[in-house]
Amino acid sequence: MQESDDFVDNAEVTASPNSQEEEKKEVDDADAAPDVEKAVVPYDAIQNSKKKSCWSDERGNLKVVNLVVRNPCKIFWLIIFVVMALTFMLNVLVFRKAENGNPFTLPGNEFDLLDVRSMQYDSLRLASDQVKGARDAAGMEGKTTLKQSQLEAIQYWVFEASTPSGLFGDEQSIQGMKDAYDIFLNDPGYKDYCLYNYPRNVSLVTENTPVECTAPLTPLLMYYASYWNPEVVDEVIGELKDPTKIEVLNRVGVCANPLAFCPPQIAETFTPQEQVYAIQFGLKVLNMTSAWDMKGDLVDNITQATELASYLVLVDVYAGAIDFGFDQTFSVENPASQYSRGILFWGGPYNNRNTSGLSEEEAKEVNEADDDQLKKYILDNYLEKMDKQSDKETHASLNSYYFMTAIIGDVILDIVTQDGLLALFSFAFVFCWIRLNTGSWFLAFVGFFEIFFSIPVAWFLFTVVFQIKYFSTLNTLALFIVAAIGADDIFIFIDAYKQSQYHLDILTDLETRMSWVYRRTGTAMAITSATTCAAFLCTLITPLSSIQSFGIFAACVILIDYVLVMTLFCTAVVIYHDRFESRAKCGCCCPCGVQNPSVTENAKAAIEANDGDEMKRDRVSEFFRTKVSSFVQKPVARLVLAIVFLSWVSVSIWQATKIEPTKENEQFLDENHPLQKSISILDKEFPTANDDLGMKVYFAWGLGLVDRSGVNRLLEPENFGVPAFESNFDFNDQCQVELLSFSDRLKTDNKYRGLVKRKNGVGQVYSFIEELAAFNVYGNLNNCTEVKKGDWRNADWQIDTSDLPEMMPKFLKQKTCFADDGETVGSRYSKELGWDGNTLKYAAVSAESDKLDPFGQDSEFLTRKEYDQFILLAEEADELVSVHCSGSVVMTDLDEKFVFMNNQSIYVQTAIQSAILGVCIAFVVLLISTRVFHIALFASLSITCVLISVVGTMVMLGWYLGSIESILIGIIAGFSVDYVVHLAHAYEIASGDTYERITEAFGDLGISVFNGMITSVVASIPLFFCQLQFFAKFGTFLCLTIAFSWIFANFGFMSLLAQLKIPLNEKGKLCRL
Repeated sequence: MQESDDFVDNAEVTASPNSQEEEKKEVDDADAAPDVEKAVVPYDAIQNSKKKSCWSDERGNLKVVNLVVRNPCKIFWLIIFVVMALTFMLNVLVFRKAENGNPFTLPGNEFDLLDVRSMQYDSLRLASDQVKGARDAAGMEGKTTLKQSQLEAIQYWVFEASTPSGLFGDEQSIQGMKDAYDIFLNDPGYKDYCLYNYPRNVSLVTENTPVECTAPLTPLLMYYASYWNPEVVDEVIGELKDPTKIEVLNRVGVCANPLAFCPPQIAETFTPQEQVYAIQFGLKVLNMTSAWDMKGDLVDNITQATELASYLVLVDVYAGAIDFGFDQTFSVENPASQYSRGILFWGGPYNNRNTSGLSEEEAKEVNEADDDQLKKYILDNYLEKMDKQSDKETHASLNSYYFMTAIIGDVILDIVTQDGLLALFSFAFVFCWIRLNTGSWFLAFVGFFEIFFSIPVAWFLFTVVFQIKYFSTLNTLALFIVAAIGADDIFIFIDAYKQSQYHLDILTDLETRMSWVYRRTGTAMAITSATTCAAFLCTLITPLSSIQSFGIFAACVILIDYVLVMTLFCTAVVIYHDRFESRAKCGCCCPCGVQNPSVTENAKAAIEANDGDEMKRDRVSEFFRTKVSSFVQKPVARLVLAIVFLSWVSVSIWQATKIEPTKENEQFLDENHPLQKSISILDKEFPTANDDLGMKVYFAWGLGLVDRSGVNRLLEPENFGVPAFESNFDFNDQCQVELLSFSDRLKTDNKYRGLVKRKNGVGQVYSFIEELAAFNVYGNLNNCTEVKKGDWRNADWQIDTSDLPEMMPKFLKQKTCFADDGETVGSRYSKELGWDGNTLKYAAVSAESDKLDPFGQDSEFLTRKEYDQFILLAEEADELVSVHCSGSVVMTDLDEKFVFMNNQSIYVQTAIQSAILGVCIAFVVLLISTRVFHIALFASLSITCVLISVVGTMVMLGWYLGSIESILIGIIAGFSVDYVVHLAHAYEIASGDTYERITEAFGDLGISVFNGMITSVVASIPLFFCQLQFFAKFGTFLCLTIAFSWIFANFGFMSLLAQLKIPLNEKGKLCRL
């Protein structure tokens, strides 16, 4: 019997009499499958009224549909014209005006504008840009650059041993590494592009001055030394085997160099005898290392050379000559280094050049020409040999990888191109599946046109209408989103059109038929589109502009896709009905005549000839209408499903609670890709060596926090605010003393060991006050020995601020004593020195981090650990310096590591908030549209289960919560609403009791939802093979989300409705529960 507490709609009395008794049978009785034949619902019951209105005519047909049916070709081509016109206008207004034709906002400077880290970052960044611009305008930065005197590019060779003895355990491996460098060193043309090693006093350099290429940075310099004395090496090793002598050498440290400044606090820690010993030992090591030039033959005793290296790394001041090329496990106890690395240095410019008088744009063009010249030479002369060296078959004992800045762009472009070709397979499948299900090439092309051109039309709306100028690279994901959701909408519309042929009462004419289709699909797709748009707009809760831009753009794309389906594709279906359906040929819409009798008239005649009985539908629709529907209605099946779902969700919750933020650098390529392999080895396998470049952390005085008034990066991507300068900043004598004292502490105080990177035992600190003081005493920086030794400290070195306008132009053009490549003071301290040509706006001291480098994206775990220590250091600096210089210290980096650390925290928060808010919005939209509380609740529960399942599976796959994963979790709700909302809406508008509604919902939309699932899942599979990890993970995420959405919607949501059998009130009431 039918459930007695179910309320049946008024329209149900017109159900076919000969089927009512069968429909009222209790489905749960016996194991026989129930009769699930669908009741025919009169069209007037669906319209609710046939009264004429502003939207419908006297027959209840929609006026807009009548217009389309009567003028399909005109409206079709009008819509095509509008779409193409908007696309053309987008090209004119956006693409042609974009810099270098790139409409995307360049990545970088992405952060919460109101976070203290971003405020401090922009305070220094914008201030330094402003003062440097003022110096450039005054011509204070112009200089003559010698040919190949500046670093143009670097090339890493990274080696991985294939044997337990390591890379330096046998001659074959060492020679294999040497072969990699010989590709360049044995080429006569290499000297025209290498970095020249000019003498310190470049003013003496003439055209006839002999210069050599800078030697590669590699342990092979030692193994191929031009001179090797085994007796001296044994003597050095013997002394270093005494731990007390190593302790003395490390205690004396920089004071072992008689030409360097010895801080008093260090001098107090050793005796004069210990210093003498350290000096004598240092001279012995210096004489030995001066012959390490890679110009000799392989040393006879490679074991002795490796043992020497293992002991030298124990001494701070000598470790720099060794530690760069050996891995972090290399030691006296383990002299087998499984990894090694080396760097070749490429120089520029390729002729002597003076930049005075060049604008910033002109200087940029000149530099780009040098870059292109170097890249072309490398690609033409070296790339093939480098690839051969990297081939695993070349050397049996090692694997070689290269990483080169000059060609990295081409490598990435090649990867993007290959991944793009994989994406084409996805779109090709979408097209083919649309063709298969529509049965028409014409509809397939129109459908694909509608999907594809949703992007430019939405882009026009986004950029031109809404005036949002921030176009994130994340927005490219909208192409995959609309391919999935757009195909779903097409299937919903065409399946409704196909099903309409089985309803006799709506086959009066095409206007009546299409009005039924339009009403049925329009409402369902409006609900899903609104829910999906709202879910994507949840990204607006994040302060990150790129994610906000993506959310808004994705919502625009979904909106435009819905509009085009309901206009262009609807019109195409009318044309298809009139001209192509039931014809074996295809063509454009104009030459072919209208079919007579029409397909609709034929369908009506067929039903009438069948005595009004419902016609047999296609096999897939029948399968969902009978088999799937009856399966869900069986209590035993529901029990099994409940056990499976509860077990799975429980496991997923358990796994989801175990998700952790990533603690390693995020990979952007597949872990087995040679480029990613080299990056991973560089990141994980080596200690922080003397020659590694550390991230600079700045401590600045004289700056206020940047003024963010009126800043909206969505509308003005380049507007970050206005730098603020402290009006009371005072560069007085005591301020200068404290700045120098602070920089000395950073260099020598063991308290900062492990925080501030050290080179040859001294902290890597950039303090212009040191060289400015020496310049004030000596009048120049020609004698770097005097500058470094620090005898000027005994003179009256403080600078009178009134002398700065006259002193600074000369000082900025001096060659710094703390760089070996002829770098000027103005270049070395470009961020630390806040001189704008008239006044010193701010002063800063910077130090290199021991753990963080300026490359890649470190994990929040690592960065926060270092950041907290630098915060404490900033507080100490405030107590020492601020009282004399006035104002508070601004501590920041300019490599965006600290702001990215906060971004990672935001990613996690946004993922959680967006997911929860997306589910809540789906519930509200469903509640408003259906006015049925339990349907909205159950559908939201289904979306929640999808969310939990996807996150749990991510953990099972070994994913950590990085930026990619967080962004994907945040948009799960937007992706997972479609199927459950379609079925919920179909259930709500159906007639009969619970089981009849389930049968009708599966019969109407089962095939549509299935086609949408198949399209999205199969289209995501090619993305699995993308080398870019974002797209590979997005493919996995898309597949998981769509698959779980379909499973929970069909078998979770519908089973829950079938089990509880909660009745619905009559339609038209405010609440139908």
